[in-house]
Amino acid sequence: MRGQLKTYHDAKPAKRQHTSPCSDCPFARTALRGWLGNMSPAQWIQIAHGDGIIECHTVSNQQCAGAAIYRANVCKDPRNREALRLPANKTRVFGQITEFLQHHAK
Repeated sequence: MRGQLKTYHDAKPAKRQHTSPCSDCPFARTALRGWLGNMSPAQWIQIAHGDGIIECHTVSNQQCAGAAIYRANVCKDPRNREALRLPANKTRVFGQITEFLQHHAK
């Protein structure tokens, strides 16, 4: 569990945008089961399938790389041109809604 169980209170600024998921990113296959902060799995999915910018919970001034990769995995292209876009990677990040929901089910 090294580097996991972080919250936005633990967030540190970075000099540049990261391109791989954080150690406990909800969208990463390595995420602790059910570790979603104060949001439900359905709320995370709703945000990921939306068009807005998703802030990283561990890096205070960057976007969530895991969410950007998840969006690519499920072919979601946000309308907001400022939203982070990264290449698909189904090895490190969930590739389907059902995988995410099953992993984080209570």
